[in-house]
Amino acid sequence: MFNKFSDRIYIQPPEHFTDRPNIGLIIGDKYTLLFEAGNSAENVELLKGRLLADNLPQPDFIAISHWHWDHSFGMDAWNLPTIAGEKTNEYLKKVSGWKWDDESMTGRVQTGEDIVFCNEMIKREYPDRDKIKVIPADITFNDSMTIDLGGIECQLVHVAGPHADDSVVCYIPSEKFVFLGDSNGKDLYGQPWHFDIEHEDDFMEETGKIPYDMEKVNAYLALLDKLDFTHCIGGHADIMTKEQLYKSFE
Repeated sequence: MFNKFSDRIYIQPPEHFTDRPNIGLIIGDKYTLLFEAGNSAENVELLKGRLLADNLPQPDFIAISHWHWDHSFGMDAWNLPTIAGEKTNEYLKKVSGWKWDDESMTGRVQTGEDIVFCNEMIKREYPDRDKIKVIPADITFNDSMTIDLGGIECQLVHVAGPHADDSVVCYIPSEKFVFLGDSNGKDLYGQPWHFDIEHEDDFMEETGKIPYDMEKVNAYLALLDKLDFTHCIGGHADIMTKEQLYKSFE
């Protein structure tokens, strides 16, 4: 079910069992943009059905926040024009060549290209990993891109941040709202931490031990300072005020 933030903005909440993130829907007079692609074809079909059940428009375009699998692996299943930052697209091109057998997945953990947590969630989402299909975006941009949906504009802005260097946010000026993706999250790839699928309830405690890179955080907040917003939402959490977001880094 998509939850209403305003007449223009709806949000499909995250589903933590297979790490499905928040999905944003921005409705214009002419076009509708979906921010985040979902993590599989199955996820996409559920999203389409929920939009239909909620009497909401199907999207005309798909934009993603960064390359991580849970935000991008559904891109192909939409069969719609897709949008990503240029840096994200370079990652997607690389991942599109990855193999998904156990040996290859374990090997990428050993080299630091991927992490155990993602491997375990991918195995849950894809009982048949032959169905994984990663594609690059159709449309790319470097620093920012403005999309006029008719009566409302969305600004895709590359902000980097502590989570991933390719992170993009979706800013809707007229609604004073920002979809953050995971840009405000911690770096799960660059910092050591422990995850055991048999004790997954320890996830929050374990990630809580990971420190923020405050140099990256400060540069990130300096970019967000340029955006006039009152509310925002991260990739896997609830809506926050701007003040709550800033306080979360203290």
